[in-house]
Amino acid sequence: MRDSLYTLVKRSKTDVQSMNRVIETFSPKILSSLNQTNHQDREDLSQEIKMKLLLCIKNFDVENTPGYFQMMEQLKERDVAQR
Repeated sequence: MRDSLYTLVKRSKTDVQSMNRVIETFSPKILSSLNQTNHQDREDLSQEIKMKLLLCIKNFDVENTPGYFQMMEQLKERDVAQR
């Protein structure tokens, strides 16, 4: 069964295997981005990006992430306040 990214991030707070699957999910994008850098810097940059990803996942508050309709309402409220 293939879990959604949301589910994996939520589980990765306590499960190392889920954390590894999140990193695997982003690996193709990381590799693609690293192709734009110097060859000798790629390994270090890859590790730095993965460490940043781990920190972002650990600090991300999954429970307070708004759903689609909540986000749309927040955006409408923000637009009205800016006028």
